[in-house]
Amino acid sequence: MSKKKLCQVSDIPTDGVKTFKIDNLDIAVFSVEDSYYAIDRKCTHLKGNLARGKVKDKTIQCPLHRSVFNLESGVLLNHPGTLAGWFKKAKNTKVYKISEKGNELYIEI
Repeated sequence: MSKKKLCQVSDIPTDGVKTFKIDNLDIAVFSVEDSYYAIDRKCTHLKGNLARGKVKDKTIQCPLHRSVFNLESGVLLNHPGTLAGWFKKAKNTKVYKISEKGNELYIEI
């Protein structure tokens, strides 16, 4: 794994999200309750944009078919809530460690 400078802390909106492309990875970084969480931006079900999802209690709900993932671990908490979930199952997603040094955020890839 390598640690890379991601951005300034101020680049991530408070209780918001910002997306990044790093080494062919498409990552969403969420600010939740003064902590930062980085996950693959695309849902493991049908590639819904998790950056547009609903954040609640350190979870993210995919806006496409309502899969829910834990932002800390990437564990799938709820499968898609539509007929589409019967045909293609979602699975856990990848998370990345974020660290803060001064006013900068770093990500481990």
